Amino acid sequence: MEETKLLLDVNEKPTIGKWIILAIQHVFAMFGATILVPILVNSSAGTEVLTIPVALATSGIGTLIYILCTKGRSPVYLGSSFAFIAPLAAAYLKGGISGAMTGIMVVGLIYVIFATLIHFIGKDWIHKLLPHVVIGPMIMIIGLGLAPNAISQIGLGTDTQIEWKGVIVALITFLTTAIVMVRGKGFLKIVPFLIGIVVGYIASICLGLVDFTPVAEAAFFSMPNFILPFVNYAPNFSALLTIAPIALVTMAEHIGDHTALSSIIGKDLLKNPGLDRTLLGDGIATFVAGMLGGPANTTYGENTSVVGMTKVASVWVIGLAAIIAICLAFLGKFTALISTIPNPVLGGVSLLLYGFISVNGLKVLIENHIDFGKAKNIVVASTMLVLGLGGAAISIVSGDLSVTISGMSLAAIVGILLNLLLPDEKENKPEKVEEENNDTKEEKSDENSEVKSEDKMENTEVIAETTAKEQIGIKNMNINVLDNPIIEHKLSIIRNKKTGTKEFREIITEIAIFLCYEAMKDAKLKEVEIETPLCKTKAKVLEENNYAFVPILRAGTGMLDGLLQVIPNAKIGHIGLYRNEETLEPVKYYYKMPKDISNREVLILDPMLATGGSAADTIKCLKEDGVKKIKFLSIISAPEGIKKLNEEYPDVELYTAAIDEKLNEHGYILPGLGDAGDRIFGTK
Repeated sequence: MEETKLLLDVNEKPTIGKWIILAIQHVFAMFGATILVPILVNSSAGTEVLTIPVALATSGIGTLIYILCTKGRSPVYLGSSFAFIAPLAAAYLKGGISGAMTGIMVVGLIYVIFATLIHFIGKDWIHKLLPHVVIGPMIMIIGLGLAPNAISQIGLGTDTQIEWKGVIVALITFLTTAIVMVRGKGFLKIVPFLIGIVVGYIASICLGLVDFTPVAEAAFFSMPNFILPFVNYAPNFSALLTIAPIALVTMAEHIGDHTALSSIIGKDLLKNPGLDRTLLGDGIATFVAGMLGGPANTTYGENTSVVGMTKVASVWVIGLAAIIAICLAFLGKFTALISTIPNPVLGGVSLLLYGFISVNGLKVLIENHIDFGKAKNIVVASTMLVLGLGGAAISIVSGDLSVTISGMSLAAIVGILLNLLLPDEKENKPEKVEEENNDTKEEKSDENSEVKSEDKMENTEVIAETTAKEQIGIKNMNINVLDNPIIEHKLSIIRNKKTGTKEFREIITEIAIFLCYEAMKDAKLKEVEIETPLCKTKAKVLEENNYAFVPILRAGTGMLDGLLQVIPNAKIGHIGLYRNEETLEPVKYYYKMPKDISNREVLILDPMLATGGSAADTIKCLKEDGVKKIKFLSIISAPEGIKKLNEEYPDVELYTAAIDEKLNEHGYILPGLGDAGDRIFGTK
């Protein structure tokens, strides 16, 4: 199987010069977001809750803890989490610094508890507890709930007089960030918020909005203002429920980021080092951050992007970046300079940032095909949004103890409970209609006898499809199995291990042609005028520019010649996936499609539909690119793969030459024909 090509693998150590340069890239990637969190929390609370030096220090310390917990097998950087901005501010206003930091430490403990449960009983239960219909609205509430803060920072509130210098600075910051996000290339595209802040800060200096007094008064080196439990405060659980439920959101983010990084480096991080270890590292890092007076940590997508861009996955580089972040926390002049960033700059960035967070929640719902035609999904999502954004709160008072659940936390708890307690909708099955009386049957019998002979061929095909569906226990997917004695004959030849490479390729091409003809039965034709040797006449031709073929590398290319013989002008895209032999999950290493792929009907090609993982991944990518009509062509399919496609993408039509019995413990189809890629290319 093909592996992802990395310049430096996870455990490889670069030379000292490259090491420093690569680490600085990661520092730049995490810097903008990490310093924004304490600034925005303080702005939301109206007072100082967090400090930038402590946020930088706990970010670096947390990353080193994570590397130790994962045994140096996962190149992840941990930075300050945006998800806790509003909850931290609310917790501080309710319980002071003790309430806020106690909440952060408990979030870390929740991670550790979940990691322990996953270690002993697996991770499948997480998806039932936190389905996408709950996670999506929670993320939307986080972003939309912060929106008023961005407007206030810009100075556009209805109860304030507009300060035009501030509005101009905010506009410059906003436009710079937006342009870099849309038009930026390479590394620039990874740090749009940092670039926006720098440009906005320069504009602020030019307009006289920056006061450098704190920089002049600051020492070159200073100790971060660490706040310790039992030293600076006693733990306070009064604001616990304001913060703790948000751990569920960041846990889902944690899984998503590790899945994305796995596809980049070609190693399944949820298997090795394992989700239990990655959550443990993140949890201990967050607990320590709370102990030191810092914000909760989370995996940073920006640094994952750096790994993908540079093809450097070395944990040595991540570790050095963490050490640099810790060192920056002790530079007094540097952190004082950051504290002089004016509110309009932050408002210009936040206008995009909070919207970006909200849209990510919407993206979760879209990418995972949440069906809002189902009443249950509507009830869960709409209830969460109204509770989370409407200012709902529940106070529980018992003696001297008072606990308030509000906003995001209340929405999260209610959403989880509604999803678990509300029954799933059942498909409405039409009741059987009473049998017609004998006279009516007799009247129709003569008429039906005339139709039977005409429909015999069609009925045979329907019976074949029905049998196939019954065989694997599904009823609502478009499965088309080729029912042809020639196909049976050809399949017998390629199943035989004695069949040579040349003959194997030729038969794969032949069957692919059969599949293409079957898949194109509903093709649209346009009328044209042609001239035969005898006269002019009307004829119908295929609009070939409406189609694209996407073989899943590498075995799918073996079917490509057959389809190109039928539609030679179709465009071709490629997706590279290989299967992790331990988890049997697909890992993507290449993806390139025609620019107009969204306007084309796409036929995905893969000789073997086994677990269905590669097929589902490919369909997901194509749907994200806007493709509306997709068909999947395979030579041999397994019931397990068909069921997966049916569950995740019932709208995709499947065309296959045969449905085999099952998968073996290694994920190969039985009886099957072996590894189709190896047999097509003669690599075994």
